[in-house]
Parts: sequence; structure tokens; C-alpha cells
Amino acid sequence: MGNILSNLFSSGATSLVDAVGNAIDKVVTSDEERKALDIELARAEMDHSEKMAEIVQKDRAASFADTADARGNQSRIQESTAALWLSKNVHSILSLAIVGLTFFMFWYMLFSSKSATAIAENSALKDIMIYILGALTTVSSQVCSYYFGSSSGSADKTKALNDLVKRS
Repeated sequence: MGNILSNLFSSGATSLVDAVGNAIDKVVTSDEERKALDIELARAEMDHSEKMAEIVQKDRAASFADTADARGNQSRIQESTAALWLSKNVHSILSLAIVGLTFFMFWYMLFSSKSATAIAENSALKDIMIYILGALTTVSSQVCSYYFGSSSGSADKTKALNDLVKRS
């Protein structure tokens, strides 16, 4: 039975490939037409790549503008004489709380014997703790990137400087 099915499907696949090949041969009849088709396909692929690069560039520009706007807003609040103490310090307080909570959660997970036993005995608690630590780690990374710069921004600046040096 298996042999019959494999023969049936392999002959079906062969006939499908032959049908597609025959359809292309009917549309493209000469070597010149095949070369023109290949050139057109390559051109379409290059156009697609160029459009995708433009989309990525626009997305990065929007992200950088958003970051610059947030930092500019914070600077205006810091310089304002009418702003309350809490308004001026809310970013710093939240940043310290997030980073502090992250370190506390890692310390608690690693050094609390009560925590290690409870987590080892309860897989649902383990999943929850891993999720919380992942979220806190991500947010802490964003806080550090905000205050100290991000590696992607540094890589972009390095590339831009290298391009300027090459042009000179």
C-alpha cells in the first residue's frame, strides 16, 4: 500500500513540475526572453529591497524623533521654575525603583532559601517569577539605555563617523 501511495504522489509531483515548466516555456520561448525575465525578476527584487530599506530607515527616524521628543520634554520640565518637585524627579524616582526592584528580585530568587524551595515545588510560581524577571530585566535595560545611551545608537554613530572618514 505504501509503495502505491509513494508512486502516486511522486508521479503527481513530477507532473506538477512538468506542468509548471511547460507553462513557463509557453510564455518564454527563447533564450533572450528567459534572460529578459531573469533581469526583470532581479530588478523587482532590488526594488523590493530598496523599499524595505526605506521603510526601516523611516521607522528608525521616527523612533529617534520620539526619543528626542521625550528627552526634550523632560528637559523643559527640569528647567521650569513652575514645575513641582515631583514633576522634576518622577523619571529618576521611577528609574531607581525599577532598577532596584529588578536587583531585589534577582537577589531574592538567588539567596532566599524560602523562595528557592517554593519555586522548586511549584512550576506555576516558577513560570510567573521567570515572566516577572524577564519583564523587569527588559524595562531595566530600557532605563539604562535612556540614561546612558543604547548600543544601537552607538553603532549608528560609529557607522556615520566611519562613512565621513571614508569620504574625506
